[in-house]
Amino acid sequence: MEKANSILLADDSHTFLMYVGILVKRLGYNIYLARDGVEAIKLAKEKKPSIIVLDYMMPKIDGSSCLSIIRSDPELRNTPVLILTSSGGESTRDEFERLGCCGFLNKPINISEFYRVINECLKHDNKGMNKRKNIRAPLSLRVFIEYRNETRELTASAMSVEGMYLRTVAPFEVGTELNVVFNIDYEDPVELRSKVIYNNRLSTEIEPEPGMGIKFLDIPEDVRYRLSYFIVNHITSDLTLEGQDIYKDIGIEDSLFF
Repeated sequence: MEKANSILLADDSHTFLMYVGILVKRLGYNIYLARDGVEAIKLAKEKKPSIIVLDYMMPKIDGSSCLSIIRSDPELRNTPVLILTSSGGESTRDEFERLGCCGFLNKPINISEFYRVINECLKHDNKGMNKRKNIRAPLSLRVFIEYRNETRELTASAMSVEGMYLRTVAPFEVGTELNVVFNIDYEDPVELRSKVIYNNRLSTEIEPEPGMGIKFLDIPEDVRYRLSYFIVNHITSDLTLEGQDIYKDIGIEDSLFF
């Protein structure tokens, strides 16, 4: 059964599947996990994911054979496929490109690059996925809103490097410009001019939650860097493997957004 906004991730490392699966979920996707090529084909036919990410080397059926089977299946042949590889020369990439893969992801994984490549492959996807350009982290962050002579304290429930969503029963009108002030690290508070780009007013349901989406205006590069670091760290900081650094253990890059 097809589920919108879904990724099938196939790799023979169970640890890699678990931690990268958690990260992918936090990036806003539904995730299916396959531990070998046979399971990948079975899940692909059953779940009809929006995109398939295959490890180059897997037991039973490797990534190349999986891709060939997918491209020969009438129900799956148009599904975008990315290949995960920790090595491989141009000849290997040429082989996958001839088989119809839409891109490559190198291990160790860079989370921002992963997000960018996934979105690029799905840009013209006929399943209608519409992902944000930048990683958006769910959070609970105290924010001070300065508008005219008024200051309001609100909670941001999500944030990217470009803006945030503020929970409130009394959102400002679209187009309203205001200042936002908040803390994300031990440096000075971030203060940015912003503009309301959409709002959700309280209705008969709580989804989406009442509030307003704001876009940051004229972001200095040093602030953008701080925001990027904060967002990726917020998504990944709790993922540890028995007290060890998971980036070295399972192939996730420690420089997550460069």
